[in-house]
Amino acid sequence: MVADGERPIAAGLVGSPPFIRGVAAFLVLAGSGLAAIRFVGGAPVEDGSDGVLGSVALGAPVMATGVLALLALRDRAVLLLPAALVLVPMSFLSFALVTLPLLVPAVMLCVGYGRRSAVEAVSGPRGAATLVVVVALLVTAVGALFVHQDPREYTTPTGGGSTSDVITTVEALISLVLTAASVAAGWYLSAPDRRRPGNRSASVT
Repeated sequence: MVADGERPIAAGLVGSPPFIRGVAAFLVLAGSGLAAIRFVGGAPVEDGSDGVLGSVALGAPVMATGVLALLALRDRAVLLLPAALVLVPMSFLSFALVTLPLLVPAVMLCVGYGRRSAVEAVSGPRGAATLVVVVALLVTAVGALFVHQDPREYTTPTGGGSTSDVITTVEALISLVLTAASVAAGWYLSAPDRRRPGNRSASVT
């Protein structure tokens, strides 16, 4: 049995549930990969549990956009838009352009939003509130990791060095809480109004 929010809709390939699930899966994997790259390439001072937590906190906002994309299939098309918008600044996080490919799913989710919102009722005020709150929480979650400089020095058996900034445990926890809050707020604020006709996804004829 297919749930209401998972019904096939006349939204084209980019707006179809299988396509959006594929983009969501890519984003979850991309966020996991970003966390792994950050941990492996981090300074020796970040080899411990602090480094693991900081790396997870860095990848979590990217993974959250994938979760939002999945939730959008539950009659919450508006969630595709903040997920797409947040990915744009995230794609420029790395000076080595490692995160630049995030622009591709950003465009796909934006187009998907346009296709699905054409056949799903999206409440104006609630949709605007969802967009503002989710984007603000995710941007703040990322900013919390870098707003305060925490330089560290370290020594190794073969020498030593220093790093201009590390992600502390407090910064990582704050970021993770904000990331989780963005998903929870998005789910709550984007809840469809069942009293309105046409709020469910239209079936393909």
